Amino acid sequence: MKITASDNAAITLVPFLHGKIMFTEHVRRLCLENVFDCIAVDLPEPFEPYLAEAIDELPVISAVIAQDGNDALAYFVPIDPCDAVIEGIRQSRQNHISFACIGHPLLRRPTLLPSLPDEYAIGKLGFDGYASLCLRMAGNPEHDGQQDIEAQYIAYRIDKLKNGYKNILALVHFRHFTRVNYHLKTKKKRDVSFSSLPYYSFRKEIINPDHLYFVLGELPFVTAKFEKTRHESFSENIDIVACIKDLFRETRDNYNETGQEALALSPARIQRGLQFLRNLTVMNNCLIPTLFDIVASGKGVGGNSYALHLLKCARYYPYLPQDINSPLLSAGIDRITLPGEQIPYDAVNFLRDFDFVWKKLSIKPDPSEFQKQKYRFSWNPHGVCSHIPEDLRIENFNSHIRNKAMSLLREDAAAPEKFTVSVRDGIDMRETLAKWHTGDIYVKELPPARGGIDAVVIIFDSEHDERYPNLATWYAEHEEESTLTFYSTDPFDNLTGPGIARSYYGGLSLLFPPRSIPNIFEIKFNPAPVNLSEYLTLSALLFGREKRVAFVSKNKPDIHLRKTAAHLKKQLVWIPLSTFSSETLKKLRAFHVLNGKEVRSWATRFIGD
Repeated sequence: MKITASDNAAITLVPFLHGKIMFTEHVRRLCLENVFDCIAVDLPEPFEPYLAEAIDELPVISAVIAQDGNDALAYFVPIDPCDAVIEGIRQSRQNHISFACIGHPLLRRPTLLPSLPDEYAIGKLGFDGYASLCLRMAGNPEHDGQQDIEAQYIAYRIDKLKNGYKNILALVHFRHFTRVNYHLKTKKKRDVSFSSLPYYSFRKEIINPDHLYFVLGELPFVTAKFEKTRHESFSENIDIVACIKDLFRETRDNYNETGQEALALSPARIQRGLQFLRNLTVMNNCLIPTLFDIVASGKGVGGNSYALHLLKCARYYPYLPQDINSPLLSAGIDRITLPGEQIPYDAVNFLRDFDFVWKKLSIKPDPSEFQKQKYRFSWNPHGVCSHIPEDLRIENFNSHIRNKAMSLLREDAAAPEKFTVSVRDGIDMRETLAKWHTGDIYVKELPPARGGIDAVVIIFDSEHDERYPNLATWYAEHEEESTLTFYSTDPFDNLTGPGIARSYYGGLSLLFPPRSIPNIFEIKFNPAPVNLSEYLTLSALLFGREKRVAFVSKNKPDIHLRKTAAHLKKQLVWIPLSTFSSETLKKLRAFHVLNGKEVRSWATRFIGD
């Protein structure tokens, strides 16, 4: 920031970049700390009569559009709440002072700037330090070049404003700031006459909220946060990094509300996604992530569906026009389509400083209701199989459960003895602490394993049988697979692709080595089991060949199950469900039903990791 004093007026020159919230907050702070009687903004002068009305309609975002005789080209200024010049005019309206557009009256495509350091560095460097760094990188415009001519006109307008105002805040863009400062100091007479200026027609149109990402400097999600804080008296400045964290959390909460609780993201998983996002941002030599980086990191931790929800949430802007049925302005990159028209115009956005770079990211959207119906009607009821990566996951978990159960049995059978010459199988901490007053150390000796475990029961939910209408037994395709009996949600309620349905286990029973067994849910018992989890436990007790059955559940097996196991001369080895992380359990609960082995060739394209 540079302050230039003259005989009659004080002029505060402030450099800025368009669409950056850090500059917007700096302008807002200046207006709160100082008393200005005029705010001059670096926008083309012909837009001045039309901006006030559009800005008064905020937070609804519109655009002021200018056209000359060339019907193929349009110029527009989007009313971006996070832009410094829009904030300057907004402050002038709120404080009932004058504002002036001091940019060159001839509408031309502005020169795009080279890549500059992220404005987030203002927090460490300070505003003046960051501005000096950017001005040095932007360079000094060529003498009598287009930018120098525009700077001469801006300096001329500021000189004129000094005659009517005593304290002027002048917001000058980085591309003009150096030359404007030079021309104000030289105080020479400037030739700003124009032989003729084209006639411009102006109109104001509300921008389609779905297209705001292409015209705003910040993400629509961040812009909405900024608008919300404006109405809070003691709110602090917006922290963009904190907003990105809020974006991940709020998307996760909305994602859970859609009923996909089995795929809910744990806080630890969200934290890993944010770390991944930080690494992507640093690799791009930036401090603030782009939308591409945000969606890519969301896909990495939550798959396609979460990435899509993250994209929609980042582009969502909640402040809509009162008449939602009125025609809206469609906007893209360098193109707009006026309401009621079909042919797009090439367009120049005066609030855009940098070039866009297209990047591709493969995201598979959720199928529409029409597609789901199509998948359902084309389903062959005689062809069903599993998804191989999920088979490997459940078999690895099955092996882990069996080993853990055997380890627990050996621990329970361990015989403590007083330490003499060998620590045996380790120090028995429980016995040592119990007899601490004696000063002796006790060691334990684990007996050799006798027998094994070939049946595992995992109960995720034993209290809501009505949610799990799908009762089935799947037989092993080869010797490395288990015989699987389970109850789950209806897979046809969640068709995700052609011949692909997603379901969630309520509980399952695994027998390894595999063997042929009847469908346990069709067997008549007397007395009948009280719920589906008892059916699975009976299946493991009846068809397991070993004397022990691993039982993974939230609660211990009840007295009825323990009596049944004792009657069959079996033992249920309980492993609390809380032993495993919620993320692991949620990943295990979700599985896919494929409509035949041929579906495996394309299933990966529709199933996230």
